Amino acid sequence: MRSILLAMTLLIAPQVVHAAPSQWSQAIYVWDSEALLDPEHRGAELAALRKAGMDKIYLGLKAAQIKDLGTTRQQLEQLLQQATGAGMQISVLLGDPEWIKPEGRHQLSDLLAKLDGLSFTSLHLDLEVEQLGVPVPDQRLKDWLDTLRLAARESPWPVEISSHPRWFGDAKPGETCVPCGLPEAGVRQVSLMIYTRNPKNSAQRAEAIAKRWPDLQFRLAQSTEPQLDSTESWAGASTEQLQHQASVWREQLQPQGIAGIDWQAWRDFPKR
Repeated sequence: MRSILLAMTLLIAPQVVHAAPSQWSQAIYVWDSEALLDPEHRGAELAALRKAGMDKIYLGLKAAQIKDLGTTRQQLEQLLQQATGAGMQISVLLGDPEWIKPEGRHQLSDLLAKLDGLSFTSLHLDLEVEQLGVPVPDQRLKDWLDTLRLAARESPWPVEISSHPRWFGDAKPGETCVPCGLPEAGVRQVSLMIYTRNPKNSAQRAEAIAKRWPDLQFRLAQSTEPQLDSTESWAGASTEQLQHQASVWREQLQPQGIAGIDWQAWRDFPKR
């Protein structure tokens, strides 16, 4: 009888739902993609990225590369094939704050049409509303969401963004709630630029945001840029130090549904 009562209790007891562990990856921003697109240097560059622990690349394109798109597309196709064979994902990295403005949005649309047909994993948009000036008016947040909506509609790949974490707290009265609007705009993944040398603080902040907005998937972005304040950047740390810290973050953050670490940027990342 006791066993029957216990079984019934388990059936009706409220179930505690934990965040499902996400598939973890370590990514890096490669704004200057010339070495990766150059057949003579591509293999060595991919090997260096793999040795540094990266399995995902946010690949930037310069204006000159886009202008000579015939050559660039061929190089991109070769890179994508080789990277896939090496177990690496390549996301196209685009970012121009002018695209946030309604009158500049067509430039993004035109560029996406030119890149259509390439087998990128995703489109990663680095559109920082702060670059158009601070304080940020509410209309600019609405314009940002409108641009993301257009990107998600016209992009052949899933759309991801990077953002300052300030937009993922509680919206002020009368202010547009950015994380509320992202799923409807077609964006599910956000890299939070929580730039601090204090790993406990960055992890705690990322965890809190992930719990607050369960309809979104988050990644933690960190910087190795030497021009930033020493409290905001991991500049000067060795590859071993960064990889150890990435392992600590993984153990802490992956069970919370956070999908990985993003490093800004390859130019400044320590090479072995």
